[in-house]
Amino acid sequence: MRHVIIGTAGHIDHGKTALIRALTGRDTDRLKEEKKRGITIDLGFTWFDLPGGERAGIIDVPGHEKFIRNMAAGVAGMDLVLLVIAADEGIMPQTREHMDIMELLGVQRYIIVLNKCDLADEEWIGMVETEIRRETRGTILETAPLVRVSAAAGSGIDELKARIAETALGMPERESAEGKARLPIDRVFTAAGFGTVVTGTLLEGTIRTGDLLTLYPQGASCRVRGIQVYNQDAESCCAGQRAALNLAGTGRDEIRRGCVLAAPDSIRSGKNVDVRLRLLKSAGRVVKNQTRLHFHSGSAEMLCRAVLLDADSIAPGESCLAQLRMETDTALKPGDRFIVRFYSPVETIGGGVVLEPDAPREKRFRPEVLERLRKREEGAPVLLLELQAEKHGKTMADMEELASELGMGAEAAEYIRELAGQGRLLLFDLNGREYVWHVRDEAAARKSLLDRMKQYLEEYPYRPGVPAGILNAVLPEMNKKLASAYAEYLCRCGVLERRGERLAPAGYEIRKDETYCRVRSIILEALANAEYQFIRINGLEFTKKQKEILPELLLLMSETGEIVRLSEDCCTLPSYMENACEKIADRFRGREKITVSEVRDLFDTSRKNAKLILDYTDRIGMTRKNGGESERIMTAFKKSKD
Repeated sequence: MRHVIIGTAGHIDHGKTALIRALTGRDTDRLKEEKKRGITIDLGFTWFDLPGGERAGIIDVPGHEKFIRNMAAGVAGMDLVLLVIAADEGIMPQTREHMDIMELLGVQRYIIVLNKCDLADEEWIGMVETEIRRETRGTILETAPLVRVSAAAGSGIDELKARIAETALGMPERESAEGKARLPIDRVFTAAGFGTVVTGTLLEGTIRTGDLLTLYPQGASCRVRGIQVYNQDAESCCAGQRAALNLAGTGRDEIRRGCVLAAPDSIRSGKNVDVRLRLLKSAGRVVKNQTRLHFHSGSAEMLCRAVLLDADSIAPGESCLAQLRMETDTALKPGDRFIVRFYSPVETIGGGVVLEPDAPREKRFRPEVLERLRKREEGAPVLLLELQAEKHGKTMADMEELASELGMGAEAAEYIRELAGQGRLLLFDLNGREYVWHVRDEAAARKSLLDRMKQYLEEYPYRPGVPAGILNAVLPEMNKKLASAYAEYLCRCGVLERRGERLAPAGYEIRKDETYCRVRSIILEALANAEYQFIRINGLEFTKKQKEILPELLLLMSETGEIVRLSEDCCTLPSYMENACEKIADRFRGREKITVSEVRDLFDTSRKNAKLILDYTDRIGMTRKNGGESERIMTAFKKSKD
């Protein structure tokens, strides 16, 4: 089913609220002050049913200049705007400002509603219509239908409903319906017996009862306890619907208008926002570098400074690439529309499109920065995905999350595979999920890793490789399992070799200098002569230089299997321990247990050495202790091997 959000716009007291009352039979003014003063101060919400059965949401926005920020909050998600103009007054200052705001925020469909026609004669109404067509010439409103009504008398309302239905019928299904959920919050309150309730227009995806969502930019998690769509309980709500959500896990004080509820990990918050900034021709202001502005997008309002990246200043009608440096964190996505108002006096001067919502702090007039942002402006899905992947350079990007960040659906996978086929992206599979890494970021990570390994192996030249944990030191922001998958990738590519629990550059060989050869020879000869009368390695005679490398060489010989470490200072040859295992296995035949004394006699050695032998067979799982220290039984594992 097609879901439609209709909004109103127009000068104060031109009858927007009265028009909605005539369309729906409901009053959207809910505040006492609104009732008392007869003007809309905050957003009002209601609905009515179209002839085809669809239920359209209606947002009543304030017209007074003091409440333009509330008006801007209501525009997010509008499919159709009713531009209300009083027939007895014609176009007024806020009419023009509302028209500018709608254009800046990318609203595509309008119906011009000439209200209060009962208060003017035909000649005057004709003059007003001529003025409207003149003022809208060259804008998207130029071809908008115009309907005469009187909200007070009820005339023209049926024709207006028919026009709304006709326009709604021609609207395509929302492309964002299948994306990850995103709902800018425009109202938050506490309901007795329910707790925290928020309302907003769902821009993307679907929200269901029980869903876990994240509150941005705070990053707090919450659960959807209940949903109402147009005052009726529902199990879910989807893009294009107004909804009220009862939340668990977060309090009223944590939420404000401007926060965004969205799927976990679908928005990257930050204070620096790269944009295309455009000033209205009617702005009457020049924006210079570091100009302070009011920023509005979705339901959010915040202060920022405009850092102009490719210009020293922009005049009315001009545009530039800019970085808006916010005073608080944002919750935006690429492609979001925004408006800016001058700091003081507060008036709408322009707006634009978000290119990067969580950008690094940019320097002005940098060719590489400008080139990157211009590519983002081109908007080709392949280009956008490549650029977005580069933003995850230190972590890799989950393919689904990458698509969600750009508001794309399943088609993103096809573009990503196209980029991978062109050698611009790398794909990694982990537990059925695919991750994306730009080749330039992988090359940089590879260089850092190899440089760190070289540094380590120069410091420890007698080690066969580097502990695998070095990956976490070089790539601290990357998930450990992803880092391990990357190591396997490098091994498959022939860049690295896995040596037991260590990694080494392919073809790496330990330093086999004269000192290494001599110490190794002394150790092997001593162990061979000792047989089962195990000797202390530190008891052997070494020069000062040989003693310096002894710990490293013992570690190497143990890891490569040349020796077996029985204790901190006692070693033997693997062949002796293999023989010991065979003899002990033979001794077990037809018996339940063996003692330390029996092992001592079996190898004609000391009780201390016999215990070292049994500690070894325990360690490899061949035997285990049975009660006291001096007895062992054969394990089921070993018996099953016999």
